[in-house]
Amino acid sequence: MKNCLGIEIGNYRIKIAYMEKGVLREYISERIEEGAKPAARLCAETIRDLLAQKMIRCKKAVFVLRQEDSYVKKFKLPLMTTEQLKLNLPYEFQDYIGERLDAFQYDYAMIDRTDDGMELLAAACRKELCQQFEKIAKLAKLKIVGIVPSAIGLERILERALHGEKKDFAVLDLRTRAVMVHFFNDGIYEITRTMETGCMEIEKIWNRDPEMIRELGLDPDESAWDENDKKNLKSTLDERYRSIGIQIMRVLNFYSFNNTDNTIDTLYYCGGGARFKELTDAIRANLDLPVKSLGELAPEVDLEKMPEWLDSPQTYGVLLA
Repeated sequence: MKNCLGIEIGNYRIKIAYMEKGVLREYISERIEEGAKPAARLCAETIRDLLAQKMIRCKKAVFVLRQEDSYVKKFKLPLMTTEQLKLNLPYEFQDYIGERLDAFQYDYAMIDRTDDGMELLAAACRKELCQQFEKIAKLAKLKIVGIVPSAIGLERILERALHGEKKDFAVLDLRTRAVMVHFFNDGIYEITRTMETGCMEIEKIWNRDPEMIRELGLDPDESAWDENDKKNLKSTLDERYRSIGIQIMRVLNFYSFNNTDNTIDTLYYCGGGARFKELTDAIRANLDLPVKSLGELAPEVDLEKMPEWLDSPQTYGVLLA
């Protein structure tokens, strides 16, 4: 898209990518009230303020659906008309959604088509959430031109990097509430494995959150710490890093065991947890394959100018349609 905004509203941050004439011009990652997504009006006001601060006047926006807010599935169907597909599509998600099919909105993209069948990548999200985005956009005086799942944003980054080639990928998303590994077969999204332990505790320790520091048996006043306190804190962080690294190793090993012909040769990482070099170093120490920043697949993005891009490259990826 020539001129457009990519917006993701998380539990802890609002991320905005601004593309102008096909080039990423600005990236914003702003922390919001901890613990809960803001109300639509507050969220809209925050977006308007951030755009005003950066003097961005673009009104078109693509909203990013977080991984937990959508279902994305690849499957095959017999050849059918568009109308038949619209009728059948909801039932492909019945295992996830149950009987609440009419409470969701659906969309799809064609991967492949033969004389007797077709392969699709489809998505479902709650109509209520789509309406929430519409409300936020209206209050922020923006025009929605798309609502796209997070995984598709990553897929588009991989697609651009592949230049028509086919290859398998694993992308590690170091989020605050959860750590996820997204798997892509021939560059097409396949599945996500989620680990419940996210980077929240690490972030709180690094930010010297008083409540977290007390839980560790330390005085919130850092000036009162002795060398033993500092050593114990470092030991706690090292254990958190190691635990996440081991979980990721197990997820990758399990995937490789069940997909012995995969061509994954590197683990690419992104997410807020990528800010912690000690964490990415611990992940490297537990894996037999290279661990690299997702930015290496997007050399057109200036990470020195926009290091926050790694918080959610998906907001950029959804603009690569």
